[in-house]
Amino acid sequence: MRAWKNNLFFMNPAISLQQVSKAYTERANGPHNRGLALEHIHIDIMPGEFFVLLGPSGCGKSTLLRIMSGLDVSYEGSVAFGEEASLSRISFVFQQFALFPWLTVFENVELALIARNVSAEARVEKVKNELKLLGLEKSAHAYPRELSGGMRQRVGIARALVTDPRVIFMDEPFSELDSFTAVQLRKELLDIWQKRRPTVVMVTHIITEAIELADRIAVLTQRPGKIKKTFTNSLPRPRHQRSEPFWRLEDELYETLKQ
Repeated sequence: MRAWKNNLFFMNPAISLQQVSKAYTERANGPHNRGLALEHIHIDIMPGEFFVLLGPSGCGKSTLLRIMSGLDVSYEGSVAFGEEASLSRISFVFQQFALFPWLTVFENVELALIARNVSAEARVEKVKNELKLLGLEKSAHAYPRELSGGMRQRVGIARALVTDPRVIFMDEPFSELDSFTAVQLRKELLDIWQKRRPTVVMVTHIITEAIELADRIAVLTQRPGKIKKTFTNSLPRPRHQRSEPFWRLEDELYETLKQ
């Protein structure tokens, strides 16, 4: 795989997209018309990087995430994973929580390990650790209907983490939450990421959220989605929204989205 250079080292990408395009078909006034949802996407995402796809609704962000994760295999171009970031070592956090209502919190998280044939003894230990990490240990035997939206998304994150993934895909994971809960959960996610350093690829349409979390931010155009510009975010963490450097980057991203 092609190496990417910065001032300190060479590193092979965790995920590399080459000329990825996605066609869609829609019915308008009679026959089917073929168009493009994504066009000629090229991205190299580095191991341990927090990479954010930012763009307006309908630009193809979630479609691109599904292509990267293997959930959508109908596209042109290529998606390649690095040595540590194979499809068997990825997890996905969905916008709509995607929990099984008939399973308890413990069972929803455990399900990811059952699918990987982890032994029962090891499953118990791993699930307990993730529930404790995300403040869910007292809710282990509760059902999703008994939880708040924030707690349900914590279960979704715990399920993604329990398999020790090298890549985590996140599709607007905070959009269903109230602003206070979203702020708190973003901080917790960032703490976990800094300790474990998986590669994270996240979709959002919120500029401040992208700045708060990302190492790099790729701005997509309106459909057909293309990479308009990729920003390196070198602001030191924790990032304060009321600081002047934060405002400057926010303005630059906003102007890029408007163009």
